[in-house]
Amino acid sequence: MTCLVVYYSRTGNNRTIAESIASKLSADIDEIVDKKNRKGRLNWLRAGKDSRSGKLTEIDYQKNPQDYDTIIIGAPIWAFNPIPPLRTYLQEVDLKGKRVAFFICSQTEAYKDMFTQLAEMTPDSELVANFGIQEKRFKNEDYSADLEAFIEKVKQ
Repeated sequence: MTCLVVYYSRTGNNRTIAESIASKLSADIDEIVDKKNRKGRLNWLRAGKDSRSGKLTEIDYQKNPQDYDTIIIGAPIWAFNPIPPLRTYLQEVDLKGKRVAFFICSQTEAYKDMFTQLAEMTPDSELVANFGIQEKRFKNEDYSADLEAFIEKVKQ
């Protein structure tokens, strides 16, 4: 089984999780780069507005998911919605017939409601696992058992 971990991370939290997953699975890793400036408070507010309105954005990424069996995709959520870089990635790449897993690190527990929407955005793929974590738990607690359980589901 060949795995690709793809992620977008504005603050570095999802990058940390992506790197851990890639390391444990000996997977390739690829960053989704948003060409729109999302740094700073004002741009963060604009990002939330873009997410609420379902906007797309210009992105860069390097790896072709068609070269892999399993694609593990991670990103935050903004304003209780999929972020524009993730929405764009899911529209640009062909995940038909691929095994797909999602992970989310976010400020609230809204990630719990997001997995259904992400599965709907990838209807021709097989959803194999989800992992979500609230930012305060990510920063202050040991979540390794939950992450390991996610990784084990991906391996099956």
